[in-house]
Parts: sequence; C-alpha cells; structure tokens
Amino acid sequence: MFFDSKQFAVMRGGLEGLAIQQQTILHNLANLDTPGYKARSVSFENVLKDSKNRYDLKAHIYTDDATSIRPDGNNVDADTESLKLYQNYVQQLYLYQKISGQFSNLRYVMNQSAK
Repeated sequence: MFFDSKQFAVMRGGLEGLAIQQQTILHNLANLDTPGYKARSVSFENVLKDSKNRYDLKAHIYTDDATSIRPDGNNVDADTESLKLYQNYVQQLYLYQKISGQFSNLRYVMNQSAK
C-alpha cells in the first residue's frame, strides 16, 4: 500500500523536517531585534531505522555562536533568513505536489480496475 511504502515515508519525513526548519527560520526572524540572540539552523540526515528498510529523517538544530553581525551580539541576517524561508516554501510545495501526484495515480488505477 502507498502509505506503507518507502517513498511515502521519505516524503512524509521530508515534510516533517521542513516544518521544523520553517519554525526555526521564523523563530530567527522573530528575534531579529533581540540583543545577543544567536541564529539557529537545521541540518538533516536520513537514517536507515530498522531491518524493514524504514527510513527516518533526523533533524539536528544547532546554534551559530561563532559569529556576530551587530554590536549587540545578534547574528540574524534578515535577508539570509528570508531566502531560507522561500527555499523551504518551494521544497514543501514540491513535496505536496509529489504526494498529490501519487494520490492521482492511485485514484486512476482504482478507477481503471473498477471498470
């Protein structure tokens, strides 16, 4: 079944990871004017979770303590965060379209087999 497939699991994990990334970016933008705030970023890794070949997407959030772009210690760059937010949006849109296409294919097959 589609819901049990590796493909669906990877797409679902991707959307979950992108949601975490989106929240992190929005948190950075919300703290743009907070003195001493350090920007956070998200990195991902695919992990083969068990012997059934189930993939799991692990998100790691880390803080960039090494840089400061303002005298108050804040290192959030609004332009960079806005670009990351747009890239995140495009990636989410792609995955939603991919999932929608899979449902369209499944619906087509079910309609053809009913004839």
